Amino acid sequence: MEYFTVENSKEAKQTIEQIRSGKNDLFVFAYDPERSDTVTEHTNAKSMTAVDQGILDQIANVIRTRDDELMAKMMSVGADQELALTLLDELKKGKLVICKR
Repeated sequence: MEYFTVENSKEAKQTIEQIRSGKNDLFVFAYDPERSDTVTEHTNAKSMTAVDQGILDQIANVIRTRDDELMAKMMSVGADQELALTLLDELKKGKLVICKR
């Protein structure tokens, strides 16, 4: 599992082009859900599904705060709690986090 922090969607796209390989899944996280969707689409990264996260976590995201939702998603792709908290701080600063799994 590798994590990359970038400033904007242009950097995200460049980073993804550099790290993309065969069967790896790439996810992009942003604090703003709309920005996350836009950047995911723009970079052709993978959208988080129930298979990636787990059906119960995905259902729980409906009532979770954005912080809790992002923590659960990052932990579902392999980050431990300490790393997820660090990455969440970066997201709150307006940065994007790319996860290569």
